[in-house]
Amino acid sequence: MPEAYLTGDWHLASVTAAGLLRLGYTVHLRPDAANVPDPEAFDALTRGERCAEEPGVAEILGAARAAGTLRPVLDRTDAVQVLARADLCLVAHDTGTSPDGTAADPRPAAALAELLAHPGRLGPVVAEGQLKAGSCDAALAAAGLPADSPDLVHLPENLRLGRAVEDFLHPARAVVGCNALDLPPAVRALLDALAPAAERPMRLVEAELVKHGTNAYLACCITLANDLGAIAGRLGADPVTVLDGVRADERVADRAPLRPGDAYAGATLHRDVRALIEHGEPYGRDGLFRAVANANAVHALAPLAVLDRRLDGLAGRTVCLLGLTYKPGVSTLRDAPGLRLARELLAQGAAVTAHDPVAEPTNTGDVRRFHTAAEAVAGADCVALVVEHPAFADPALLASTAPRRPLLLRLTGAEGRSRVPTPPGWTSVDQWND
Repeated sequence: MPEAYLTGDWHLASVTAAGLLRLGYTVHLRPDAANVPDPEAFDALTRGERCAEEPGVAEILGAARAAGTLRPVLDRTDAVQVLARADLCLVAHDTGTSPDGTAADPRPAAALAELLAHPGRLGPVVAEGQLKAGSCDAALAAAGLPADSPDLVHLPENLRLGRAVEDFLHPARAVVGCNALDLPPAVRALLDALAPAAERPMRLVEAELVKHGTNAYLACCITLANDLGAIAGRLGADPVTVLDGVRADERVADRAPLRPGDAYAGATLHRDVRALIEHGEPYGRDGLFRAVANANAVHALAPLAVLDRRLDGLAGRTVCLLGLTYKPGVSTLRDAPGLRLARELLAQGAAVTAHDPVAEPTNTGDVRRFHTAAEAVAGADCVALVVEHPAFADPALLASTAPRRPLLLRLTGAEGRSRVPTPPGWTSVDQWND
């Protein structure tokens, strides 16, 4: 049975561990908090508490821990012993960012440096998480390894929340960054087990840039859809009909995210757009990426203008947010659009209540969270539908609530395309035609 040493935490490490276990690996996991092994983090991870309720992960990890194929690495002695026999050493951190998307997390680079320089390491190092272009080459140089060393391979992840295990095990493509002519046998064996539909070998920096470019493209599509949708709405056109017409052109990718809706959120797209701003600035090639980031920020604030008009000012008003998470069906609040909107409302002097049936129990500051929609809506001047969780499709959800004003602001699209009904006697508006 092959063995893998995995350092990381939260969603990416959880899914990677689950995927490797499904492939028959024994996984030695070192949860990492500021480079300090954390027994409590390992326990939480195996209970599925650090994977944003990703389907299937908790069951796989819990069963593997009971069977002894998922094991903690909690001290340096244990790490040395595992590294001496592990076929692969993987770095799988969800890289933290500052509010503007700048990568502000030293852990991935520190883990790469530690593993590449470790004298007793047997297997190659595989970097999975998002890395700013140039990070892998810098890590090789810092470890004193040649630029064409096979010791470091970059396999940038392409995992979608809600189906990440399936994405890991059955990738549509595999971008494989390595500066050596031949991949290490252990990495070749992993790729053969995954059997991606397409494999793209390239250098380390090229793989890093592919990740930046993919996410920047998605951010461009989302921003185009939102800005074109806003113009369409002002001209009396249906934004979705317009964007569907754009998507019908054979030169436009049918699965491109050209749907008017929320501003893009989550650290992933912010981080890669920001990375390309930083890389492009010295050469005067940062303009497009700055424009995308700026347009997205403008769109994120559009609900404030609607609320300000509808409520005759925000100061002293109470706004209830239905849904806070990144998208329907997931629990993560990391850079969630609902929380960003809440912060802006609070800054304008409004009070904010919220109900989200699946969101993780994270401290949300001055946002008052309630277990039921009725409690959250009581006394609100407006209810804003931020996320269309399946539970919100129940017609009874708002039917018996008692807001101060029965006003439903839809941030997810027009009423005719929504699963969430408008209660009798309520006024429904959306930011596209208000």
